Amino acid sequence: MTRMIVVDATPYGPEPSGARRRCLELLARLPALLPEDVFEVHWARDGGGPPEDLAAPNLVHATVDVSCRGGGLRWWARGRDLRARHASAPYTHLLSDYGPLVHPDRVQNLVTVHDLRFLEGYAGPLRRWYGRHRYGRALHQAAQVVAVSEAVAAELQRVYALEPGRVHAVPNAVASFFTPPAADARAPATRRGALLVARDEPRKARGAAVEACRRAGLDLTVVDDVRDDAALRAHYRRAVWLVSPSLLEGFNLPIVEALACGTPVLASDLPVHRELLDRGARGLVLVPPPTSSGGVWHWAGAAEVLGGLPPRDVAAPAWTWEDAAARLAQVLRA
Repeated sequence: MTRMIVVDATPYGPEPSGARRRCLELLARLPALLPEDVFEVHWARDGGGPPEDLAAPNLVHATVDVSCRGGGLRWWARGRDLRARHASAPYTHLLSDYGPLVHPDRVQNLVTVHDLRFLEGYAGPLRRWYGRHRYGRALHQAAQVVAVSEAVAAELQRVYALEPGRVHAVPNAVASFFTPPAADARAPATRRGALLVARDEPRKARGAAVEACRRAGLDLTVVDDVRDDAALRAHYRRAVWLVSPSLLEGFNLPIVEALACGTPVLASDLPVHRELLDRGARGLVLVPPPTSSGGVWHWAGAAEVLGGLPPRDVAAPAWTWEDAAARLAQVLRA
């Protein structure tokens, strides 16, 4: 039986993000794993759309008249449009980030949760109120909830008391593009300075990276808007360290991408980063998260690590986007 699966890609803008990369990597694989199903992907008018090579016989792209930057307005508009689409072409499944939910009595809504930053006040008071008072109801109405890491799945169950059988961890992975052939790997002696790949958001604690590198005597390169994977890989392979002083993460793709490039990583000791170690990451060093007082950052232990010899044994966890797509396909089959 052919099922119609709608994918809401309207939250993604043209700029790089972990959520957009996850969507593209999974859509590159899911249609082949579920060849009897039809995937209809909705992109925002200003979202940049899909790459030209994202194509399959059972994959259809459509541009809808909403903005990827609409926030709550986009959410409301998408709910309206998706209900109208279901009336004209009844779809069986809806994949979306955080929602909205459409006809939960008739549609299998799969909600992907990337993190719960709004509960910590990182997304403004309105989203924090919604996360605390309304979001739990939406999650309980969803057919299945997908988390981008085991850490996020555990937090969902703890905060919203979701049944374990309805929460599925489908972790992110690293594209094989970032793993260079052994003969092409850059020797540690040719690397220089530290690298930070992060947007300028409070939870990313960029000031802590600047201060730690200053104390360690390392030059710091900050990258926050690289739209070309080759350029990003080059940044990773030029650095002695990737630094990630984040206060909150749902997964943190730059860490596994850097490790795949042979670049050791210094990061905050967060549950999701410990999960990477449990999955087999090598060359990942964790220190306590930074603190800030009066606008001055302090990242205990970071400068000492950066000033020492970096690890020589470096590798990303042995988990691929093929593994992630296969696990998500199992959820969809259920």
